[in-house]
Amino acid sequence: MVNIAIIGMGQRGRATLARLKDIPTVNVTHQCDLDTDWREVVTDSRVDLVWICTPWEWHLRMATLAMECGRDVALEVPAVMTVAECQELVRVSRRTGRHCIMLENCCYDTWHLGAREMVRRGMLGRIKHLEGAYAHTVPEGWMRSYGRRHAGNPYPTHAFGPMCQLLDDDDTLDYLVSLSSSIPGDHTNTSLIRSRKGVSILLHYDISTPRPYNRMQTVCGTLGFLQKYPLPTVVLERKDADGGSISLTGDDAQEYVESFIPQEYRDLIVQGKACGASNLMNYIMDRRVIDTMHQVLANRKDGLPEPSFDADVYEAALWSCAVELTAKSAMDNSAPVQFPSF
Repeated sequence: MVNIAIIGMGQRGRATLARLKDIPTVNVTHQCDLDTDWREVVTDSRVDLVWICTPWEWHLRMATLAMECGRDVALEVPAVMTVAECQELVRVSRRTGRHCIMLENCCYDTWHLGAREMVRRGMLGRIKHLEGAYAHTVPEGWMRSYGRRHAGNPYPTHAFGPMCQLLDDDDTLDYLVSLSSSIPGDHTNTSLIRSRKGVSILLHYDISTPRPYNRMQTVCGTLGFLQKYPLPTVVLERKDADGGSISLTGDDAQEYVESFIPQEYRDLIVQGKACGASNLMNYIMDRRVIDTMHQVLANRKDGLPEPSFDADVYEAALWSCAVELTAKSAMDNSAPVQFPSF
């Protein structure tokens, strides 16, 4: 059993509590909000994992205290909002030996899981360009309000995390340039990023124009092209049974990409559907976190090496630091800004 404390009982926290009830190997020991003493929660030795769903400005202080008290931590996205906070998360995680997990559910989109496996197999050749977005109309509320106070992309990881997972294991991010619209009020932001091995990445943010939901999820390689939005599309130079190239759209493209989902994720998809999970991305993410946490606790007890999570503190830092870097570039006439090393 994994003992979990949830801090932050707003919309996301309540949804998390409801989802975790579908996992029989979870025991939610605490559920608290900012008007209660969350410090007592993170210091409780019964807690294995602190699941933080509070507003962003609370993430660092809660996560660092929890790790210093011997707890592992799972953070909603973005993990933190500045480069300095990203660096501190990494420092505390390394010093305490405790995990800081990035709860990026879009990394478990079924299209992405299949596309990632196709990339891993080399079916698209050498990856040259990636595109991702968080673009759809969001009603007035905390997200729109925060976005108006931010010069760049304040919510990058839904698009950015999955794209980073498509880079070679020995590749990382080099620099970005960023441009925000200058219309008063809500703005859109578009950033161009280059990896150290030369892959170009387009990252877009728009929550205020009346556009349909779009995360792009575009992969351009020397031998193929994949794109989920606005229409699932697959183009591959590999030959089919008749000797031609593969070109699919719509449901046919979706089914083809999802046919490459690794078995370990297929099993979770079946289980999620069986228990009536309303959002498979969330279910797969939750199960991956909990299943890995079980192995961490078992290995920790026996003094064995601990497994890594799908998105650890280094991914949390690298993906989240785009919040500050996009703003810095946009405010400096789109000047290039280097990614830090973590």
